[in-house]
Amino acid sequence: MNGNSVNRAIWLEDKQITVGQFQIDFKKTRLYDNNAESEAERVIKLEPLTMELLCYLVKRQGDYVSQKELLDHVWDGRIVSDNAIRRVVKKLRDALGDDVKSPTYIKTVPSKGYLLIAEVNIETVTQGNGADHTVGNIQSPDNKNIRKTIQNQAKYLFILLIVILITCYVAYAYILKPTKKEIQQIKAVTSMSGEEDWADYHKESDMVVYSHRKDVSGFFNLYIKSLSTNVTKRLSSGEANYYSAKFSKNGKKIAAQKQKGNHAELVILSLDDAMDVSKEEVIYEYDTSQPNLSWAPDDSALYFSLKKQSDYPNTIFKIDINSKRLTQVTYPDFNPYGDYFSAISGDGSRLGVLRYSNYQRTHLIILELASGKVQSNTVLDFIPQNIVWDESGSGLYLSNNNEIFFFNAQKNELTPQVQTDFGLSSIYSTCGKHCLLVGKEEENVRDIIEVKNPFFNNSINNLFEFSLAGKEGHPDYLADSNSIVFRYEYDNIPQIVTYSTSGKMELLTEFTQHHNISDLEYHPKHHSILGILDRQLFTLDINSKQIHYLTTQLENIQNPSWSNDGRSIYFSRKEGNQFWLIRQDVNSGKSEPLLSNVVSAKEDLKGQYLYYQRTDGQLYRAPLDTMKESKPIAKLELASNISWHLTSQYVYYSVSNGYKYDLVRTDLNSGKSERASLLKYAFYAKFQLHPSEQKLLLLQRAAPSTDLYNVYF
Repeated sequence: MNGNSVNRAIWLEDKQITVGQFQIDFKKTRLYDNNAESEAERVIKLEPLTMELLCYLVKRQGDYVSQKELLDHVWDGRIVSDNAIRRVVKKLRDALGDDVKSPTYIKTVPSKGYLLIAEVNIETVTQGNGADHTVGNIQSPDNKNIRKTIQNQAKYLFILLIVILITCYVAYAYILKPTKKEIQQIKAVTSMSGEEDWADYHKESDMVVYSHRKDVSGFFNLYIKSLSTNVTKRLSSGEANYYSAKFSKNGKKIAAQKQKGNHAELVILSLDDAMDVSKEEVIYEYDTSQPNLSWAPDDSALYFSLKKQSDYPNTIFKIDINSKRLTQVTYPDFNPYGDYFSAISGDGSRLGVLRYSNYQRTHLIILELASGKVQSNTVLDFIPQNIVWDESGSGLYLSNNNEIFFFNAQKNELTPQVQTDFGLSSIYSTCGKHCLLVGKEEENVRDIIEVKNPFFNNSINNLFEFSLAGKEGHPDYLADSNSIVFRYEYDNIPQIVTYSTSGKMELLTEFTQHHNISDLEYHPKHHSILGILDRQLFTLDINSKQIHYLTTQLENIQNPSWSNDGRSIYFSRKEGNQFWLIRQDVNSGKSEPLLSNVVSAKEDLKGQYLYYQRTDGQLYRAPLDTMKESKPIAKLELASNISWHLTSQYVYYSVSNGYKYDLVRTDLNSGKSERASLLKYAFYAKFQLHPSEQKLLLLQRAAPSTDLYNVYF
């Protein structure tokens, strides 16, 4: 706490502060209750950290203080759990005699933070005249009257100073400081049944191009609509998905990414005067598609995000349309996401890039293309889906949840721009000086469902759907297989909850905004949940609801799993360019590296063998007491959206076929494999096996309901 203590001493060294009925002695970390009946009851000793918290709340009186601010300013940026913060807040409340349900000192508002609501009186005192709270501090009546007069005068001067400061602050807030703009009009662009995405607007022709599918089992086809005539036409056909459509500068061509199975193509559609496709030309072919595409201003080249190999990060490339020459533009070092989106300015001089970093943060990079110099590199504490240059080229629009921000490229300043009152899925392009083409979606975008194991012939009637008004993810069965645990996000607050088929929900813990929870796995013997929070491994006890962190956020870990006895955890950690399989003792925290070039591992149900997947996808089995006698079992895919699980007889794993997924099971003894259809036209095929093996628990996108709107501000 050294840094905060120094700052505290500077602004409090000549202050006498009263909060409600308590006078504060920051140096002695004590409170003095002015309403106490006895001297013994008057003095309340606080722990240093609790006093630091009170100090910061006083300093920020009248403002909501988020948990992130407390981590930065009270905990000096140390990594602690949200529960640790709540415990210190509770200690402070107890010392103040505050009631959390009917607070008079500290008010808690979800998604905003803590607010000090008690009256705060701050008086400036001269050195030597500070309050002394020892017994026997007696002054003469004359001295008391003189001091009282001086204090009253100082109090009046202080009130006058406060009024002046408030006036200055209001002037700054409403005159100088950028404020959010009011939405003037919201105009529907599409109203088709289903889902619209990846849209672009061409101002001269007044046309919109976008991808659309009617249901979750359909393909994303390409559509074009004239806003002046209200005519809509479908541009694509066949069993393929079209993404990231972008108009050329003259509006006569449309570039798009076309995906069919595991094969992706970069295509250019030429349009005639009747808005029909006269020609489709393939510019580039590749294996995987990261939806992102933009034209060079002279229509001679395309910029797009490409992952050249499975273990490479997404990288921005430029392809010349005539020569088909591919040029690498960016060189990210963050695996596996890297540079996942780019947008070129209207004059073609600068390229905006979104680069995923660790800890749920993104770098917004602006690159000057002529010189190759980075104009700015700003760290965002959220992950925008995309970016859009404004018409003047002075900056970029980006969104987080339902809020739109503007990044001024000249000032390197990010400011809130527009707050929408609907579910904002994305921003796609400008449609005027103060107009944005956006996507509007329903709140419930994903559901947790049970599906029948396709390898079992018997009928199953009790398949449940856990449909909630929020975002669900990473489910797993509990000891009672009629209950599940999963990540749940509602009002932008990530939580871990349990939910039963009877409809009962229980909150286990919650975190502040912008945290990512993944890879939840329940251990029935210990009633504990394993998971990753922002790349940090943790366990959560269901009964006590206490979180225990096992690694730091500086470690690049993935794919954790319990040992059979629950005493250890396996996970893969990347060190340099190599993945290591680590086994860590839960109680002692001691870890040991087991094998190199391993991305995931699981023990069998008897705790005799370890099954591990190498970086080439091959799954091996080895006795736990020696890792040398390994046997190949099956070849699995390496992808973050699929999973594998063991039973006493089989290994089950999902296999992608474009945006279709199959379920494969391989006999652990004979090596014989069977394959059956699992999901159609999905983006995600991680699953958990029911203890009976007859059902699977997985995540499915809810029935799509997304439309395009123009937002004027």
